[in-house]
Amino acid sequence: MRIAMISHWYDPEGGAAAGPGTIARALRDRGHDVQVLTGFPCYPAGTVFPGYRVRPYRREIRDGITVHRSAVYPSHDNSAARRAANYLSFAGTGAAIAVGRLPRVDVSLVYSTPATAAIPAMALQALRGVPYVVQIQDLWPQTVISSGFLGEGGGSRAERFLHRFCDAVYRRATTIAVTSPGMRALIEARGVSPGKIEFVPNWADEKCFAPATVTSELLTEFGPFRPFTAMYAGNLGEVQALASVIDSAAVLRHDREIGFVLVGGGVAESGLRSRVAELGLDNVRFVPSQPFCRMADILALGDVQLVSLKDAPQFRSTLPSKLQANMAAGRPIIGTVTGDAAQVISSSGAGFVSAPEDAGGLAETIRRMAKLSAPEREAMGARGRHHYLAHFSEQGVGDSLSRILMAASQRRAAR
Repeated sequence: MRIAMISHWYDPEGGAAAGPGTIARALRDRGHDVQVLTGFPCYPAGTVFPGYRVRPYRREIRDGITVHRSAVYPSHDNSAARRAANYLSFAGTGAAIAVGRLPRVDVSLVYSTPATAAIPAMALQALRGVPYVVQIQDLWPQTVISSGFLGEGGGSRAERFLHRFCDAVYRRATTIAVTSPGMRALIEARGVSPGKIEFVPNWADEKCFAPATVTSELLTEFGPFRPFTAMYAGNLGEVQALASVIDSAAVLRHDREIGFVLVGGGVAESGLRSRVAELGLDNVRFVPSQPFCRMADILALGDVQLVSLKDAPQFRSTLPSKLQANMAAGRPIIGTVTGDAAQVISSSGAGFVSAPEDAGGLAETIRRMAKLSAPEREAMGARGRHHYLAHFSEQGVGDSLSRILMAASQRRAAR
C-alpha cells in the first residue's frame, strides 16, 4: 500500500519507546510505501533541533522513508496558549501540505497524540477520498483536562468543543486502533460501533530495547550509584506525577543503600529539581536525555525501573509505551499505576504495583524490591520480557496494524 503516516512528532524527536518512527519503519519493512507528514522537530524542549529551521515545507529521507515537514509554532512548555499554538499550527499547515504536496496514497494512519494530528487526515479524506485509521495514544480531551491546561472551572466550553471534535474524528475514521484494552469501552461509550475498534498495543523498538549488561565504561560515565538504584527514564512531564517519586526519596533519605535516578527532560524537570533542592535530598540524581538506542544500556544501570502516572480515571485505561520498553529490555518494574498497566505488571510477574501518587506506599514497595536478591529481580525481568514477546512484539502487532490498514484501503477500493 501507499500509506500516509500523520504524526505531530517524528524522528529525531524522542519521548516514546514505540514512537511514530518505529511504526513507520515496521510498515516499510512489510513492503509498504510510507510517506510521513510531520512538523519540524522541537520536542521535548520546545526549541527547534540543530540542523533545522522552521519554514513552510521541507522534504527529507530518513531510513529510506520520505518525510514531509510542515511549519509549526515551536513550543512545549506550561503555557496553554503556546501549547495550543503548537498543536493547531501543525494541524493547519499539515492539512495544506497533505493535500498539496503528498503523492497519491491509499490510506492514512494518524498517530493520535495530540488529537489535532487527525486534521490533515480529515482534509485528505474530504478532498481526495482517502480513508484514515486513528491509533489512539492518549485519550482526548481527558488528557488535556488532567494536565490542567484548561484551568479550573474555566475550561467547560473548550472541553465541550474538544469532545465534539473527537467525536467527529472517530465518526469519520474507518478504524480506531486503541493501545490498551480499557480504551475500547471508553470509545464505545462515545457511540462508536464495537466493530470499528481494534486493539493494537504499542511495542518497543526491538533494535534498541533488549536485555543489556552494565559495563565499566557506563559506570564510569554515570556512576557512582548506591547499592540499590530506583530509576525513572523518560519524559519528565506533569501526567507522570513524578513529585511523588521525589517525596518517596524524602521518605527514604536516611537509607544509604537506596538511591533514585531520573533520566530525561520535560516541562516538570525544573519543578522536580527545585523540590529536590528544597528538601535537601542527596539521594536523587538527574541525568539528561540520552540517545534513543542507548537507552537499554541506561536502563540496565537501574536495579528497578519506575513506571508512574497520575491518579486520574483515564490513566486506568492506559498502557504507557515505557512499560513495553522496560519489559523488552528485561528490567524489573515498579508501577505506580492502576487499571490496564497494573494488570500487565501483576499478571506477567514483571514486578510490583503501588498506588499512584502515594509516596509512602512507593517507598515501602521500593524497600520490598531492594530486599530481594539480584537473581530474584533478574527473574522478574525475564518474566516481563517473556510476556512482552508473547503479547507486544513487533512481529505480531506490526502485522495486525498492517492488516487493519490494508482492510481500510480495500474498503475504499471496493467503493
